[in-house]
Amino acid sequence: MRKNRLINGLKRFFIGLLVFLFVLSITGMLYQTAAAEVDRRNFPPPGNLIDVGGFKMHIYCDGEGSPTVILETLSGGTSSYWGWVQPEVAQGTRVCIYDRAGRGWSESDPEPMTLERTVRNLQTLLTNARIDGPYVLVGHSIGGIYVRQFAAEYPEQVAGMVLVDASHPEQFERYPEMLKGNELYMRLSALFPAVARLGINRLYFASGGEFDFGDLREPQKSELKALWSSPDYFLSQQAENVAAQGIYADGQELGGLGNLPLLVVSAGQSPSSWGELQKDLAALSTDSLHLTVENATHVSLTFNPGDAHKVSLAILQVVDAARTGESLNP
Repeated sequence: MRKNRLINGLKRFFIGLLVFLFVLSITGMLYQTAAAEVDRRNFPPPGNLIDVGGFKMHIYCDGEGSPTVILETLSGGTSSYWGWVQPEVAQGTRVCIYDRAGRGWSESDPEPMTLERTVRNLQTLLTNARIDGPYVLVGHSIGGIYVRQFAAEYPEQVAGMVLVDASHPEQFERYPEMLKGNELYMRLSALFPAVARLGINRLYFASGGEFDFGDLREPQKSELKALWSSPDYFLSQQAENVAAQGIYADGQELGGLGNLPLLVVSAGQSPSSWGELQKDLAALSTDSLHLTVENATHVSLTFNPGDAHKVSLAILQVVDAARTGESLNP
């Protein structure tokens, strides 16, 4: 009799727990759906949505002058990541931020993501938005591979380049420990869309939580809180992570940059192996400089105002070299 009462009690407990979790999940999803609609009203695209052949991509330009600076963000990043850098660079020339397909305010690309496809999308976006070159290309992290591919395909349009703690196409082959960390993140990130659908990310931010972008200015910080609360963001991030293997492999076919003005900005808070890769990147051009920002991390180079200021100055230095024809490293 006592055993039956215990079993029946456990059954009632687990049934009650399941009902509680079900109600909690439904409540979270309703909260997420309603709040996402508010986000769409509160955070319209700051720039223009341009048709690039069956879908639209977002681009926003500020400032005046030539060459035009194009900012290419890190893996999983959006145009909002450049909240500190774009306004400062805009004081010296025109500077454009954009969202890769499926990210931020850009619509998804029906074609699979590849290195070549990403670059062709950018070229089509610039052409259809009537943003003429020459360009100074700025690539942060994996964005460095994208801008190098752009320079390889359209060399006549590129007047200079800044690589901001940029990825090296051979980094996972030369340093397998980097690959292990990346694979671990990919396994964990498989849970992120489901967590976001339940409104957990949104609740975290609403309760005062912060991520790496806590030092970013407004409205970009609030834009990222809304973005990181969306399951679509993490699905897009996953798609780029899956495509990364092919992107790095294709990037290994890229050659040097000749005498193109090149400034490599590296984070001081990095392992020695990463520092060696950064030196390799600085050797891509015969006219290059290598700047290490002490105490900076991979993400603080755009999120921290002080570190981002140094990145902005580096970009304007390359802009000036492109204008004058003078060497970065006489």
